[in-house]
Amino acid sequence: MALPEAQAGLGLVLVAVVLGGAALSAVLRRVTPWTVAFGATAYWLVAMAAVRDADWLVAILLPAGAGLGALAVSGAGKGWMGVIRGGLSVLLALGPVPWFLAGPMKRLTARRRVLPTLAALGITAVLLLVFGVLFASADAVFATYVERLTAAPAWVEQVPVRIFLFGVFGVLPAAVVLVALRPVVDPAGPATRFEVSRSVWLVPLTAVNLLFAAFVAVQITALFGGDALVLETAGLTYAEYARQGFFQLVVVSVFVLGIVAVAAGLLKVGRRERWVLAALLGVLCGLTMVVLASALHRMNLYTDAYGLSRLRLSVQATVWWLGALFALVLVAGAVRLAGRGIGWLPRTIVLVTGLSLGAFALANPDLQVARTQVEIRGVTNLDSGYLGDLGAEAVPALDRLPEPQRSCVLRDVVRANGLAEPDPWNGWNLARAQARALLAERPLLPQTSCPARRL
Repeated sequence: MALPEAQAGLGLVLVAVVLGGAALSAVLRRVTPWTVAFGATAYWLVAMAAVRDADWLVAILLPAGAGLGALAVSGAGKGWMGVIRGGLSVLLALGPVPWFLAGPMKRLTARRRVLPTLAALGITAVLLLVFGVLFASADAVFATYVERLTAAPAWVEQVPVRIFLFGVFGVLPAAVVLVALRPVVDPAGPATRFEVSRSVWLVPLTAVNLLFAAFVAVQITALFGGDALVLETAGLTYAEYARQGFFQLVVVSVFVLGIVAVAAGLLKVGRRERWVLAALLGVLCGLTMVVLASALHRMNLYTDAYGLSRLRLSVQATVWWLGALFALVLVAGAVRLAGRGIGWLPRTIVLVTGLSLGAFALANPDLQVARTQVEIRGVTNLDSGYLGDLGAEAVPALDRLPEPQRSCVLRDVVRANGLAEPDPWNGWNLARAQARALLAERPLLPQTSCPARRL
């Protein structure tokens, strides 16, 4: 009832509520702060499907919400392997579902005497079919009544899709309940550590830190005078300056996370050497955060000149997320030096990632893109083709365009997001509802000649 013939909206949220409610009684027996945090974040992400219309954003939020929900139900996450197994626990439980349901179904069929009932219905259908065909062929008036009675109504075409969806989303609650009844056991991580000579890690880490320090020293000029550097450098545009090294700098930060994970997780060092290793890794993380600031500054120069796009806004959010990860790694290193465990780190990183996605959705990316494009690029330089593919949440910003450009761009938005017709109850979406209300107050002009779509 909640999913067929509707865009992503209220129906998906209701289905998520049912899935969570199916496992609630089993989860309450072992509820923890982590369970509550993961579950609440999961529902936050899924609920955004009824608030945001942008397909690309909803396609990210729904799988992320499903993974966090599975992690909340599974009770796992004390280590990285536990986090991975917990996030995939519901999918892994789909295999044992037939054995899980076999006993209850067997008892149900025995109690209800289903087989005799099915046999009686089958015999009845055969007899009615045979005699009905004979009577219809013998009398034309009777045949007319039979034809009217057996004419398939319009909703019959939807039956196969609805049966399929009912089957799929009937198996999912069984898998969720199975995971809730049998929590995922966190696998023990590899306890093997390698004892190597101090020079094996001291020399490379020192050299990498010196290289990072030299790069940061060069970047200080750009961080505090990037506009002048771009304008004074012959042949260097904002786009070239931003693209020259942005993605390389992001890749560098990911590599640093790998280096920290290997050094902290696999190296066996003495008490005094542990402080030296922690200091080198801490300095490396701190310098990497400055590198990320440089990458963010490059992208800010680009967006200040050309406005936001979905890709630019997404990579900016990714840089902030990486900065938060490095901050967590620095805190975990300090806690570990204090002699305390850091088993909270994997679950915290996953939770921070979920909260970051929720905050990104609340920031309303498509609206921000439309607003900056209109304000920075101006009416004459707008890429109407790109703006016409944005979600319904961009309508308030695009509504400020002068005519006939307003009607031309919004006509594409209406067509791309199905705004010409109201949503059914199960496809209700706040962004689409607000866009339709605004367009009802200020209707589009009749079909007029629109400027050619720019790439």
